[in-house]
Amino acid sequence: MTARYARAGLVLALAAVSTLTAPAAAAAAAGSAGYCPDASGVTVVVDFNELGGGTVIRCARGDQGTGLAALKNAGFQITGTLRWGEGFICRIEGKPSAAAEKCVDTPPASAYWSYWHASNGGSWTYSDKGVANRRPPGGSFEGWSFSLNRNANDAPRPGAAPKRPAPPAPPPPPPPATGGGGPAAPPPATGGGPVAPPAQGGSGAVPPAPGGQPGAAGPTVGATGIPTPTSTATGALLPTPSQVSSAPTGGATGVTSSEASGPELTDVSAPRGGGGPPVGTIAGMTLLVLLAGGGLIAARRRRTAEPDA
Repeated sequence: MTARYARAGLVLALAAVSTLTAPAAAAAAAGSAGYCPDASGVTVVVDFNELGGGTVIRCARGDQGTGLAALKNAGFQITGTLRWGEGFICRIEGKPSAAAEKCVDTPPASAYWSYWHASNGGSWTYSDKGVANRRPPGGSFEGWSFSLNRNANDAPRPGAAPKRPAPPAPPPPPPPATGGGGPAAPPPATGGGPVAPPAQGGSGAVPPAPGGQPGAAGPTVGATGIPTPTSTATGALLPTPSQVSSAPTGGATGVTSSEASGPELTDVSAPRGGGGPPVGTIAGMTLLVLLAGGGLIAARRRRTAEPDA
């Protein structure tokens, strides 16, 4: 009977030792530093308090079946007790040391790891369930805080607030290119021609001439409102009807001194205001009549001078 109990105790001891000596490399490689970025994982906060080491925050990615799984999957190395295994957390990251705590039985109430939980943005709540009996929801917080010389009523809460930081704001868009810092040039006119600014008091750019050349001027309007014709070849101004009617009709010798500096008027036919034949036509007809009359007079003189046969 005594030997049977001894063998049973040996089996339990080996089981406990195998649990305590389970490889921790896999747990250390799991998880990531800092808060979980979203609700797809569980954030684990460990506050060492008097043990030294500050407050460590890590993320256990994905769904976590128990609080124990979240603690290990976040990458923390843990040690249970010889009697109860990992059902009681005796050490986290080797603290407290083996000299201070043997981890054979349940840790004393004066020095133990208190267990907490919270929702994102909520407050820490002392857990009334064991680490292997609680399933943390996705996006929640699991907390561990070492309590020294305190009881369950005044155990210290974890030193980090259970709230995920807001995601960083996206960077602002780059400013549009301005082509060297100046204002953008206006778009070219339809057809590729240059854009002419409107004249002062006018209504817009000068329309192109009939020949298609941009900027060619049309006929000039005189003081009387009658357009002044221009030469299509040289662009010189042609005389107005008033200039033509004031010119002498007898020939090319009627130019006065005041007209000597102006353009020479030759063979110009301009309409009269009354709608009759042009002045040049009348002058020509008068010259023909004079020539015909002179011819008749000369013929009569010749006839009178010849002797009778």
